[in-house]
Order: sequence, then C-alpha cells, then structure tokens
Amino acid sequence: MSTCLEFSAIVETEKPQIEDLLKVAERYPDPAAMDAREAFSKQVRAVEGLITNTYRVAVAFARKANDPHEESETWRCMGGLCNMAIQILSTLKEKYPYCGTPQLYDLVLDYKIACDKRRNETEEEIACKTLPTPTGLFPE
Repeated sequence: MSTCLEFSAIVETEKPQIEDLLKVAERYPDPAAMDAREAFSKQVRAVEGLITNTYRVAVAFARKANDPHEESETWRCMGGLCNMAIQILSTLKEKYPYCGTPQLYDLVLDYKIACDKRRNETEEEIACKTLPTPTGLFPE
C-alpha cells in the first residue's frame, strides 16, 4: 500500500506551532521578564526551524510535481503559511525585539517573497502554454 501526502497536509500540521507564538506571548505578558525572554526565544527558534524546513519540503514537492498546477499550489500553500507567520510576528516583533522576533519576521518575509516569485513564474508558464502559436513563427 502506498500513501501519498499532499503538501497542504504538511502545512496544516505546522500551523499550531506558529500559533504557539501567541500563546507564549499571552503566558508571558511582560517581555522584560527573563523567563518571558527565554520562553519566547525558544519558540522563535522553533518557528524558524519549522519555516525553513517546510520551505525545503516545498522545494522538493515543487520539483517532483507532475503538473505545473501542482507546483503552483505548493507555492500557494507555502506562501499562506508564511503569511500566517508574518501576521502573527508583525504584532509581536515590537513587543519582543530582543528574542529574535524581528529577524524571524524578516526571514519569513524573504521566504514569502520567494514563494510569490516561484508561484508567479509557474502561473506565467501555465498561461504561456495556453497561448496559441503565432502564425508565421515557424517556417512551413
């Protein structure tokens, strides 16, 4: 029996760990407290690893895609995960500036830009394949 895993399923399993940033922030409302810095820094490192590894998986899925639509969907899902992280980090990067939050925000933003670029390139490829070949382009 062979089980096929879709990239969107992987992304769904990663979302709770990103949401945990908010839970840690709620648990430690004083960002100056040492235990808050430690807990938040630990969660920031975990999310950084998660985003980086999930991006690597997205690259692998995109390379193995049988269809450009699958590749585009992979980049859409990864971009959505980045968007979610960016939204959460945008509210926390000012409150927890000494825990690596601004750097993580910048890293995730870079990944989001890369996802958008790859998705746009794939969408352009899909669109080009649907265009008719101009008459006279090739000799008869």
